[in-house]
Amino acid sequence: MTSRPLPVARLAVPAYLALLLVLAALGATNQGLYRTQLRLMDAKEELATELAATRRLAAQVAGPSAVATWAAERGMVPVPEARDTVLVAPEPVDLEDLPLPSLEIRTVWR
Repeated sequence: MTSRPLPVARLAVPAYLALLLVLAALGATNQGLYRTQLRLMDAKEELATELAATRRLAAQVAGPSAVATWAAERGMVPVPEARDTVLVAPEPVDLEDLPLPSLEIRTVWR
């Protein structure tokens, strides 16, 4: 009697080779996506560095110290440094007496 290979065993080698090719294609695609991700992460880091530098430059023009310098050059002074203040209104203004701030502590013993 001659032994004939089983039909399943006869398809095993072609199936193995086909799956191996699919796996190789999947690996190549994965490596391409990985390289793309690395490039994007590098670009993100460069953009974050550029953004920080740009914000530093913008703060020189529009930051709080730049605005304060601009105001001082034009004769403006911050309110706490002003000696005299004048209330300007078309008629006398009745100001409410605000309650004085206080601290209240209540202790409940149980």
